[in-house]
Amino acid sequence: MKSSPEVIYNEVIVKYMHIHIPDGVLPIWLWVSGYLISTFLFLVFSTKLRERSKIPRVAMVSAFMLVSMSIPLGVPTHLNLAAFAGIILGPYWAFISSFIVNLILASIGHGGITIVGLNTIVVWTESLIAHLSFSLLKRTSKNCFMNAAISTFLALLTSLILVVLIVVISNVNPQTFLHHHEHQVEAHYISIPTFISMIAPISIFGAIVESLITGLLISYIKKVKPKLLP
Repeated sequence: MKSSPEVIYNEVIVKYMHIHIPDGVLPIWLWVSGYLISTFLFLVFSTKLRERSKIPRVAMVSAFMLVSMSIPLGVPTHLNLAAFAGIILGPYWAFISSFIVNLILASIGHGGITIVGLNTIVVWTESLIAHLSFSLLKRTSKNCFMNAAISTFLALLTSLILVVLIVVISNVNPQTFLHHHEHQVEAHYISIPTFISMIAPISIFGAIVESLITGLLISYIKKVKPKLLP
């Protein structure tokens, strides 16, 4: 028996731009692919990580990301500051930060350990898009707030699309990707369009909020510590 989208929506908490599911849900080939791609990226980026002076900054940004993921926005979503990490750290160190954060989250039960590879890719994609967008926008505009906000919004939309793509290719009931309350509810099947209609409004709202916050953070850093910006 199927449940209406409204009923399902009231029974779950959607965590956008991030995969929050336990081990044993995704097909083996998918989560293994996530680890293989992450390992390949790590090997490639390790040759770029020559500025050891950035390690304390990576630790600080990673801590900010972990804390931000525990801050509710008044709706079933949270910040993650991955775009902020991409702007501050650059794409290579942001990848290390993404892996550290996702590994710690998995170790405390915030998603399975098998999801770390895929989540690292999803979160790092936000960092990469934000870094590239910010670098391009600052060539034509000196408005640091707008540049950071637009870059963050584009990054979060991209990662949302990536999460939906993972849901599609996993061939798993999309409701499995919805984070339930403490009392587990019966898993009714929902279609991909229904899944998108459920998470898109919340994800876009969360993206707007995080874009504004990131814009303010980057603007503040530009005033007090401009050398931190690329």
